[in-house]
Amino acid sequence: MSNIRYDSSPSRSLPGNSKRGLTTKRTVAALLSALVLPTAFADDQQIQQMQQQVNDLEQRLQEMKAQMEEIQKKNKEIADKNKEIADKNKQIVDKTQELSNKNQELEGQHQQLQAQTFEISGKFKAIQDQWDLIPTTNKNQGGFIMDGVTLAFGGYLAEENAMRSSNLQADINSPFSKIPFNPNPGNLLLTPTQAQQAASGYYNQSSFNATARQSRFSVMAQGNADKNTLVTGYYEMDWLGDSPTANGTQSNSYTARVRHLYTNIDWTDIGWHMLAGQSWSLAVLNTQGVTPRNEEIPVVIDAEYMPGFVWNRQAQIRVVKDWDKKYWAAISLEQSQTSGVGGSTPNGVLNNYTLPAQGGGLLTPGNYSVNKFPDIIGKLAMETNLGHYEVFGMLRNFDGTYTNPNVTAAGQSSWAGSMGFGSVLRIIPHTLDFKVSGLYGNGVGRYGTSTLNDATIGPNGELTPMRGGSFLTGLTLHVKPTFDIYADIGRDWVNGYTYGSGGQTYGYGNNVLANPGQFTSQAALSGFTPYDLHSVTQETLGFWWAAYKGYYGAAKVGVQYSHTGVSAFSVRSSASGGAFTPYTFDNMILTSIRFYPM
Repeated sequence: MSNIRYDSSPSRSLPGNSKRGLTTKRTVAALLSALVLPTAFADDQQIQQMQQQVNDLEQRLQEMKAQMEEIQKKNKEIADKNKEIADKNKQIVDKTQELSNKNQELEGQHQQLQAQTFEISGKFKAIQDQWDLIPTTNKNQGGFIMDGVTLAFGGYLAEENAMRSSNLQADINSPFSKIPFNPNPGNLLLTPTQAQQAASGYYNQSSFNATARQSRFSVMAQGNADKNTLVTGYYEMDWLGDSPTANGTQSNSYTARVRHLYTNIDWTDIGWHMLAGQSWSLAVLNTQGVTPRNEEIPVVIDAEYMPGFVWNRQAQIRVVKDWDKKYWAAISLEQSQTSGVGGSTPNGVLNNYTLPAQGGGLLTPGNYSVNKFPDIIGKLAMETNLGHYEVFGMLRNFDGTYTNPNVTAAGQSSWAGSMGFGSVLRIIPHTLDFKVSGLYGNGVGRYGTSTLNDATIGPNGELTPMRGGSFLTGLTLHVKPTFDIYADIGRDWVNGYTYGSGGQTYGYGNNVLANPGQFTSQAALSGFTPYDLHSVTQETLGFWWAAYKGYYGAAKVGVQYSHTGVSAFSVRSSASGGAFTPYTFDNMILTSIRFYPM
């Protein structure tokens, strides 16, 4: 197209050939116009489109500008809000500092109140511990504070009665191993005349005894040496002393006796405790931890408690450690005595294990044994949601001077070990309680209520501890806060030890040759026939009713029935050669009316 030339000169008449050439030129021009004009038109559309795009961009720019202004406005609002928050944060910091200062001031006051609370808690514990001494549900307690020491008084006044099917020559305490045996020829191997005389003996003679001697009085002094050290002194007494001048013929003159007399120190921050003095033996079952005045003592009326109950009240030094009042460990060194040595020996064989007959001291000759070492008792206890559990071990030493046909005045010492257990479970809280305890091993007679023999004399004259044990279990039903029912069963037993010499059986146990001198009417009349006892078993049922509890104290009524059976080893008589196994029993009903004035 660039080679095409346009003629712009004015038109004029042309010859024919010239006309044809002009027509051709116009045709070419028209064709060129047809080709160029659409292109120009297309460019114009593009321009319009571009203009539209520009307009759109300007509109978007305006929108973005409006959005930017809105964002800036929002940012300004946020900045204002942040400033407001910062001001509030500063106010909070200032308030926090003010509260912190106030908290420090309150913390100081709290420490003062805590110290006062601790002091009050110690005083309250003194009263609460004394409250817990009363063996049944309702309690009343009084005391006062003097020079920072809490004095709490306890105890009760009692009128009690014991009715027994056989005469035990006893007060409110029943010597279970002394229940008389049936005086008949099958039992005592008496002649008919002797049996007739013995028929009036204590076995066939029921008895009634009224007494106030089990009334008790206690005083406890308790104070804080510092905020972590609690010191307690405790004394408890009753009137069951057996002075030779005391009697009930006209004006009773029974003497007071010490039940408890000890000092206890608790270091509460480190969990250590120490007891020194006379108290329940560590072998006694506890209800919680290993702490004094929390022992599980049968709530029976009988002052001798019941067979199967493992106990002693004696001088001791006890050290206890607790971990968060959940786990406990304790060891105790306690007064040792050999309660009984029974059985028979060949001629010339004996053992002197008691003090010689000399005066000048405070011990009655013949009533105390010779012992080189204290009884050693260790205990582990645990508290759980189900109840209290404990196990303990005991080590005892028996000492004496023995004689046989070949040796005179030879020293002798032997050790005996035993194991025990116990548990107190609240089967139904505040409704039904269950307890079980036991002891088994060598030389344990002294720790059972029936005080069966600890040992016998061996073939050479040596003291031989005999194996035996005690077992007690029972339920207590709290019918309502003022009425409890209890049912217990317990047993003490000894297995015995026998040996043969010269064709005869000696020692303690079955088929031992009985001393013919014991088969007399006088022995039957006394009721205390000295058989080799094997076991004492008792079933007990009773209740306590709090007839009154109020401002003036508490009054309670108790009734108890018990059946006690005593079994002996089989014996034979040299006179007739006959053998039999003695057995006897006693039915007892005991009642009590007690007033707790504090």
